[in-house]
Amino acid sequence: RVDPPVTASEARRLVRLVGVEALKRRLRDGPREAIGYGELLDACVEAGAARTRDDAEGLARAMDDAGVLLLFRDKAYLHPEKVVDLVRRAVPLALEVEDDPRREELRQLQEKKDGIDKLAHKQVRRILWSGLGLIMSQIGLFFRLTFWELSWDVMEPIAFFTTASGLLVSYTYFLVTSRDPTYQDFMERLFLSRRRKLCAKHRFDMDRYLELHRHCKCPLEGHYPHGPKLHNL
Repeated sequence: RVDPPVTASEARRLVRLVGVEALKRRLRDGPREAIGYGELLDACVEAGAARTRDDAEGLARAMDDAGVLLLFRDKAYLHPEKVVDLVRRAVPLALEVEDDPRREELRQLQEKKDGIDKLAHKQVRRILWSGLGLIMSQIGLFFRLTFWELSWDVMEPIAFFTTASGLLVSYTYFLVTSRDPTYQDFMERLFLSRRRKLCAKHRFDMDRYLELHRHCKCPLEGHYPHGPKLHNL
């Protein structure tokens, strides 16, 4: 059996197909991620994939529909899979499907973080109450030494140097942290320090938690999980 000869229309179709494949390789193998729409039409004509500019526009739309490239405004993005990946990373989980596995991962991390925060709160509260007990013990000791054991003449320089030592500690705190030595600042820094140690002890990945929270957070929300307020400690 002898196959019929190739017709002129079939030959033109084959030539156009070869031109389309050459165009795809040329666009994909180049170093550029995107080109202008007019440049894409010129490339279609130069590669022989289209005879006229109108044919090139139709071919560009066909390649856009097939996912070969992405047409957006006046640009042609030559690697649409990269664009899709960037969009997927930027879209919050709150706007995605409900069964996203990252939601469950975030929920588990949130429960673990809440437990760590509660434990850090308890430790900070214990340290602060211990500090109050130490101050009261010091006052009681000075009172005892002043009016029973010794005298004010002996205790006056001791009280002075004790007060000066407190000022020296406060100034050193300011030099080290560049923050005012307030009780609120000390409390927050103490909480963050305890939480850091607990995260390391329980192998909690805070960076992963923050990343998931950024994705899951609705764009209209303003809350960001830097840490709980410590006013009630």
